[in-house]
Amino acid sequence: MYNFSQEQTFMLFFIIGVIIGILFDIFRVIRKAFKTCDKLTFIEDIIFLILSGILVLYSIIKINGGEIRFFLFLGIFFGILIYSLTISNLCVIILYEFVNICKKILKIPLYIIKKIIIFTKKVVKKGF
Repeated sequence: MYNFSQEQTFMLFFIIGVIIGILFDIFRVIRKAFKTCDKLTFIEDIIFLILSGILVLYSIIKINGGEIRFFLFLGIFFGILIYSLTISNLCVIILYEFVNICKKILKIPLYIIKKIIIFTKKVVKKGF
């Protein structure tokens, strides 16, 4: 446990709120880029909640010695709110472009693997 003042602790939890906002945007971009079905969306939401919960609990234990205070959650709330109102749209654009670039880069090796599998199936069918 570290010895932070209440102001410092509030600011750290504000930053944690910003991190949770970024994590939310990552899941939002992935959902938008890959057009996931409802079941997969539900699983993604559960993963987001688990990751956010672990981050908050770990931070409460490490930063505040396990003491739960109202201002911790206030800091998280304001972190998410300020992030959402300011740079969230810019981050979504940047993340979406990054995912699209990764999709284009991975498209070539996946295409090659797909062709190899199709060729292998044809060879195996002719052989038997």
